[in-house]
Amino acid sequence: MEGRIVGCSFAVLRAKRRANWKAVAGGAPWIQQGMRHTFCSNWLAAHGDVNKLVLLSGHDSTDVMWRCYHRGTKKAEAERFWSIMPPRSGAQNIIEYRQKA
Repeated sequence: MEGRIVGCSFAVLRAKRRANWKAVAGGAPWIQQGMRHTFCSNWLAAHGDVNKLVLLSGHDSTDVMWRCYHRGTKKAEAERFWSIMPPRSGAQNIIEYRQKA
């Protein structure tokens, strides 16, 4: 098979992606890879195992991961981050799973 999967050029897709970022962020600046950096910093602070973090994140270098995320956040802050949970009731868009993944 040949050709584009999506009928848009790269420039059109980039413009759409940027428009989505602005809509979601409400005009605030969007930090590239911010969610990945947040996950990695908080996971390493909470668990301390850079080798497992490399596997979880799909990265290929423990050295880069350690340099980028070691001491990125404090353990107490990371534990607060991982304790964030949605409200138990009242939210219409939350689906509870019967068993853990």
